[in-house]
Amino acid sequence: MNDTTIERILFHAPSPVAPPELLKRLQAGITLAAAKSGTQKTREWRNPLRRWFPALAFSLLLLSCVIMIAVQANWSVNLKRENAVLQASTANLAQLREQHAAFEKAAAQQEELAQLQKDNQELHALQTEVGQLRDLPAQIQRLQNENRRLATALTAPTPASGANFFDEAQNEAERIHCVNNLKQLGLAMRIWEGDNGNKYSTSLVAMSNELSTVKVLLCPSDKARKDYSTLSFGQFQDNMTSYQYIAQPDDERFPECITAYCPIHHNYLLGDGSVQTVDPAKVREMKKDGRLYLQQINSGTGQ
Repeated sequence: MNDTTIERILFHAPSPVAPPELLKRLQAGITLAAAKSGTQKTREWRNPLRRWFPALAFSLLLLSCVIMIAVQANWSVNLKRENAVLQASTANLAQLREQHAAFEKAAAQQEELAQLQKDNQELHALQTEVGQLRDLPAQIQRLQNENRRLATALTAPTPASGANFFDEAQNEAERIHCVNNLKQLGLAMRIWEGDNGNKYSTSLVAMSNELSTVKVLLCPSDKARKDYSTLSFGQFQDNMTSYQYIAQPDDERFPECITAYCPIHHNYLLGDGSVQTVDPAKVREMKKDGRLYLQQINSGTGQ
């Protein structure tokens, strides 16, 4: 059987008859469909959020975009303002650099001026010290000449008689030796004063660098302190000296005041560095303004 035969048979076949209940079933199905559609619409009406959700979502998205654009615009304005400030600062940068360079130059000049002032002060101090050192050879020469004169006076024949001749000569030699010690002490005080702000020392041991030996601080007639002559300045103390050392730091301004004296020979070292030998029957010590001075005793009144 071929296709043509099959088509011919189907063409001549009787038309099918619809079942009698088919229409009712179709109508019932259509009514049911209509009922379902109404129920769905009722449900959609009862939930409006589902209907407006796309619009709300789009609105939120649009609002977010607007907020972001506003924030970016604010940032852009701030950046422009900061950029303008930086540009203004950059415009003044050259002037600030010039001012800074001028300030550094002024600071350097000020420091240089302070250093020059310091050097000038040191130079004046050195000139003063040089002037004092120039006077030292003359003072040393005077001391040497006086020592030679005293030595010549000791060796020169002196008319004397009696058994006390040698004792008197010995005492006179010790007195002269004591004067020489005080003069060396006065010279040491002047040298120490030039190195220490024009102030005399109140300690003998402190001036050890200006003294040649401990013997200068011992009177040759002070036999009780004879053993101290073998000590070094590291072992020597101020209370071991034979002399009463009463110098005050500013005694240089009082040339006639007593700075040291020998209680044995009555030799007095004055503030100007000179030494005087006095007779206690004619001259006495007088205290004035906290310092000791030599005063002549009036023979008529005993004062």
